[in-house]
Amino acid sequence: MVHYSTPDQIKACRAFALECNRQMFEDAQALSRSAFEMLEDGDMDLERFEHYRAMRRKADLKFQEAIEHLRLLNADFPPIPMSVNNAHRLRQQLEDRV
Repeated sequence: MVHYSTPDQIKACRAFALECNRQMFEDAQALSRSAFEMLEDGDMDLERFEHYRAMRRKADLKFQEAIEHLRLLNADFPPIPMSVNNAHRLRQQLEDRV
């Protein structure tokens, strides 16, 4: 069975995916900020520095995950063309994938 999504459904899916992606970037940014705040404290010892490095690695991985998610999102949910001709062309492209 072939399922055809309407432009409104595609737009809603894209909006939801973009919101999820925004949250992924915010989470990564929050981790990054927390890690840098550790550096601002004057009491840095080896254990605390290792904790900082672990937080930075986790933040970097989250940023990479968010970037990859955005790349896939743009590949799977391209912006909806405005004209009817473009909509028909997009539908044809989607059908050709199946």
